Amino acid sequence: MSQSPIGTAKPDLDTPALCLDIEAVEANIKRMADLFRDGPVRLRPHAKTHKSPILAQMQLAAGAIGITCAKLGEAEVLAAAGIKDILIANQITGAGKIARLVNLAGYTAVMVAVDDATNVAELDTAAQAKGVRLRVLVELNIGMERCGVLPGEPALALAQRVAASPGLRLEGVMGYEGHTVFIQDPQERREKTEASVELLVDTANLLRRHGIPVKIVSSGSTGTHLITGRYPGVTEIQAGSYITMDSQYRDEVGIDFAYGLTVLASVTSVPAPDRAFIDAGLKTLTRDFGLPKVIDPPGWDLTGLSEEHGHLHRAGGAPLRTGDKVEIVPNHGCTTINLHDEYHVLRQGVLEAVWPIAARGKVS
Repeated sequence: MSQSPIGTAKPDLDTPALCLDIEAVEANIKRMADLFRDGPVRLRPHAKTHKSPILAQMQLAAGAIGITCAKLGEAEVLAAAGIKDILIANQITGAGKIARLVNLAGYTAVMVAVDDATNVAELDTAAQAKGVRLRVLVELNIGMERCGVLPGEPALALAQRVAASPGLRLEGVMGYEGHTVFIQDPQERREKTEASVELLVDTANLLRRHGIPVKIVSSGSTGTHLITGRYPGVTEIQAGSYITMDSQYRDEVGIDFAYGLTVLASVTSVPAPDRAFIDAGLKTLTRDFGLPKVIDPPGWDLTGLSEEHGHLHRAGGAPLRTGDKVEIVPNHGCTTINLHDEYHVLRQGVLEAVWPIAARGKVS
């Protein structure tokens, strides 16, 4: 647990500390919710970013129709907090996990993605044995070349198998245009996103022409929410990172939600006027999309991360001294958050609460 008592000012927090600017987070939640409040596309935000039932409940209170997550363990944490309508945007395989899934379906409206006929049969058998009808979305590969059955006839064949399975209820289709979300040129991002989402919507219409009802067409991300979220035929958006934002989306892609997540670190060594080291390294920050960004003090850059140290280089800022605090924006919020046990929740720069990151490490 945090060593800093409630009421501590941000500069006095024990470090390293994962800080949540709750005012920025509240504004981000409202802004995204307002975009989809009254339209044909509704928001089902992705909890794999924040991994917090408290934040998920805030999103639902603002108008989200349900929550998306990546793993069964995350769904179990959300369900334990009273959240009922949950999409696991992934395949669940293996007897042990399938047993957990159908048990979860006994007291929630959980949905799961499928892209394989054998998995469909396994889920059907387990659901029937449990006495539940498991909600299912057929996942399509719409260009990312990750998971998903091919659009068109292959997806139709799989959907027909699901529809014929007594233990399953086909709710619709989903696909993720993850290969387009970080394209920096707005026009290119729009064109490639729309081409991908067209495959999803066309397949949904193919299923309908064959007498298979399709209620849900789910897609989208923070990077494409204004494209996918306005595409005719899409019904749900799975955006996640907008709630806290990170430097990859904001600085590289131009998605201008407010920074709500930072890491506060302390300077532990200043071996030269142009070099300093902080107590936040790879066990505190990730670099999967590049190095994180120093926002305070100005004029210093993070140039490297080792296990326990962050390497700073002076690029025109005032000199640093040991004990000084450095505030850093993660380059990727999702993976950075998963390194931490708790959020230091700050309002107007003062510690208001410490929230456990309850789904942290729930990767099974």
